[in-house]
Amino acid sequence: MAALPRYEMEYHITSMLEGDDDATFTARRNGKIFYIETSPLNFVNSPAATHKYKSYLEVLQSGEEVLNEIYDIDVYDWVMAPFEPLLIELAPDPPMESVENIRVTLKEYFYPEFFVIILDIIDEKLQPRRVLTERSPHWPSYVCFDDDFLDDLETWTAFYDPAGIVTSHEKPEDALFKPPKKVLIEKGQIACFLKRCHGSVQIIQELKTYKKIHAAGLDSQVNLCHMYGIVMDDNNFILGLLLTHIERGRPLSNIVSPEEPNDPLPAVRERWMGQIEAALSALHASDIVWGDVKAENILIDEKNNAWLIDFGGGYTEGWVDKDVAGTAAGDFAGMAELKRLLFPSTWWR
Repeated sequence: MAALPRYEMEYHITSMLEGDDDATFTARRNGKIFYIETSPLNFVNSPAATHKYKSYLEVLQSGEEVLNEIYDIDVYDWVMAPFEPLLIELAPDPPMESVENIRVTLKEYFYPEFFVIILDIIDEKLQPRRVLTERSPHWPSYVCFDDDFLDDLETWTAFYDPAGIVTSHEKPEDALFKPPKKVLIEKGQIACFLKRCHGSVQIIQELKTYKKIHAAGLDSQVNLCHMYGIVMDDNNFILGLLLTHIERGRPLSNIVSPEEPNDPLPAVRERWMGQIEAALSALHASDIVWGDVKAENILIDEKNNAWLIDFGGGYTEGWVDKDVAGTAAGDFAGMAELKRLLFPSTWWR
């Protein structure tokens, strides 16, 4: 099978209800979004294709990368194959000479031109059917706050219009396909990490913690992720938080392995632990709890410094017990597990 034109599958939605075999696939290509809706109700005289579709649906519903020797990428390729002509027609490649100058704002990323297409299968043949609509089936965020909470936010942080924020990727053309993590604010002078907002409860907790970090003046004293501002659209929905961008940051969990106690060297691990302990001590001195202490929430930057991230609360089994989650005692328990990871031969001393 020839390779499909480049696209990125952003997500899929399936139902867990018995008998509901509908699914929606969302793909991005050259800055345009394709919403592809599938349902056996649109399959006519196609038992073989229907059987294949339902077996593929099981893979997606399982949440596994592979099930019964079927990979999720196989499912995406099968669904997307009949849309190749539409992908090329509706989202053509930009001229080669303009690729280096591609500029995509967050408004363009969150609210792109979109197409809704239904997959019909008739006589075992997959056929796309475009549906014309002015209303997008997807909204980038449903997180909003009341006026009192917004008024309080304005006293200590800034609000940013997505139209004034530019996405940043190592390859300029990736801005047309990939979700942004690094974005530029203040006319490109400041790089930030964009943390998407998907639920108000965790975001409120995180905002309260960042407010305390700001009030305590910890933003630049120790290696803590801090907040530059909030991205809000014209409808007052919160699209994301603008946080410290840790250049080429890698989670500690991807760097340290119990099987390799001397890689990185003990001296490097000691340095990281010193930075982590200094940051946590500064938090506790200001009556701030880190919360979800774990190796995934420590990033090592390109200069080999350790940073604490993620102040949204919660806990992770194996790191912090539920009964002490959200307390200083929970932070200390998580730190003990970090020391055990970093210094496996001496953690018990």
